[in-house]
Amino acid sequence: MHAIQSWIESVNDRSDLLKKWKERPIVLFFHGEQETVPLTISTQNVRIDYDYEFHCPVHVHAPSQIIEKMLEGEVQLSKLPADLGKIEGKLRDILYVESLMLLAR
Repeated sequence: MHAIQSWIESVNDRSDLLKKWKERPIVLFFHGEQETVPLTISTQNVRIDYDYEFHCPVHVHAPSQIIEKMLEGEVQLSKLPADLGKIEGKLRDILYVESLMLLAR
């Protein structure tokens, strides 16, 4: 998905965003209609990572159009209506991922 790759580049280009996270890595799973893309978010970078270790998973189940809107900061994870998708994970991890989506625009 092109939107995911663009978002990864935007976050990695902003050196100020990732260094704020002092906790353990987060594994963010985007579950779209046809594929699942796992991303590891650490203090060094965000990367697509199929060899992930289960640190603190955040799962986003949504159609690809909604995932794109999330990555663009137009739809917030914490305010996603149930009919548009489902978010799973610890609240603090979800809020951190959401902040990355909003600030990396």
